Amino acid sequence: MKKEHFTYAHICYWLFLWLKELLFGFQTYNFGTINFASVVTALSVKLITLFFPVCIFYVNFFYLVPKLGRKRKIVSYTAALVVLFAVLAPIHQYVYATLLPQHFSWYSYAYLDKLDFWLSFQTLLFENFVYIFFSIAISYVDDYFETQTRELALAKENAVTELAYLKSQINPHFLFNTLNDIYALTYQQATEAPQAIIKLSELLRYMLKESNESFAPLDREIAVLHNVVELYQIGQKGTAFISLQISGKTNSVQIAPLILINFVENAFKHGIVDDPDHPVRIQLDILDDTLEFVVSNRKNHYTKDKTGGIGLANVQRRLALIYPDQHQLDITDQNDTFTVNLHIKNL
Repeated sequence: MKKEHFTYAHICYWLFLWLKELLFGFQTYNFGTINFASVVTALSVKLITLFFPVCIFYVNFFYLVPKLGRKRKIVSYTAALVVLFAVLAPIHQYVYATLLPQHFSWYSYAYLDKLDFWLSFQTLLFENFVYIFFSIAISYVDDYFETQTRELALAKENAVTELAYLKSQINPHFLFNTLNDIYALTYQQATEAPQAIIKLSELLRYMLKESNESFAPLDREIAVLHNVVELYQIGQKGTAFISLQISGKTNSVQIAPLILINFVENAFKHGIVDDPDHPVRIQLDILDDTLEFVVSNRKNHYTKDKTGGIGLANVQRRLALIYPDQHQLDITDQNDTFTVNLHIKNL
C-alpha cells in the first residue's frame, strides 16, 4: 500500500469515529433534543475522548512495536505498555470525572464517584485493548509491505545493472570478430576495406549512443542487422550466402536494442555460410503486436570462432529480464541444423 493511501485510511477511520455520534445518535442526548449546541457538545466530547485510543494506537504503532515488539523484547515491550497506561490513567481520571461532567455535562460512567487511578487504568485497558492488537497487526503488515517495496526496488536496480553489464559485453564481442575481418581485408589491400570501416563505425555509433535507451525503434535494429550481414559478406569476400527477409509494418514498433544481433552472430560463428543451396536464413515478421524472428543455419562441426563470445545465455537472460511474460524462445538443435525461433508479443 502506498504511504499516502495508508495515511488517508488512518484519517478516514478516526474521522468516522469522531462523527459516529451524528451517524448513530447521541449517547446522552435524546433525538428529540438535538440542536446545534448538542451537536457541538457531542463532537467536542468525542474529540476529547479520542485522545486515548489515538495516543495508545500510535505510541504502540510508531515506537513500542518497531523498537521492542518486532525485536522480540517481550518483557520490555510489556513493561512499556504498562508504563503507557499508567501515564494515561490520571489523565483519563481527570477527563471523565472532572472535565466532561463539569464543563460539558457529559456523564460516561455510572461509577464516577469511584473513578480512581486503578479503575481508570483498568477502564483504559479494557476499552482500548483492541487498539493494541490493531496497532501490532498493522505495524507488521506495514513493515511487510515496506520490505517488499525495498526488495522490489533492489531487484529492479539489480536488473538494470545486470542488463547494462550484459549489453556492455556485446560490443567487444562483435568488435573483435569484425576487426579481424577488416584486418584481413586491409592486409590484402582489398577495395572493400574502406566500406567495411564505414559500416563498422555506423554500428559502433548505434551501440554506444542509441542503444543506451531501454527500447529502440525496430527499424533501427533492422538497419543494424543489414549492416551486420553486409559486413560479414564483405569479410567473407562474397562466399557468405545469407537470406535476410523482413515483412510486416515495422515503423511503429519498439524493441529492446541489440537483442536480435546475438542470434545472427551465433549463426555466423557456428554455421556453414558458404553453401548456396542452404544459406543462413534470417526471417523477421511483424503481425499486429507480435514479432517473430527466425534464424536457421546448417551446423559446422569442424570450426569454432576463436574469439569466443557471450553466446545465447546472454540474450536468454536479457529476454527474461526485459520480457518476462511476453516472449517465447524455442531453440531447435538437430544433427545438421540449428534454428532459433523468437516470439515477442504485446510490443
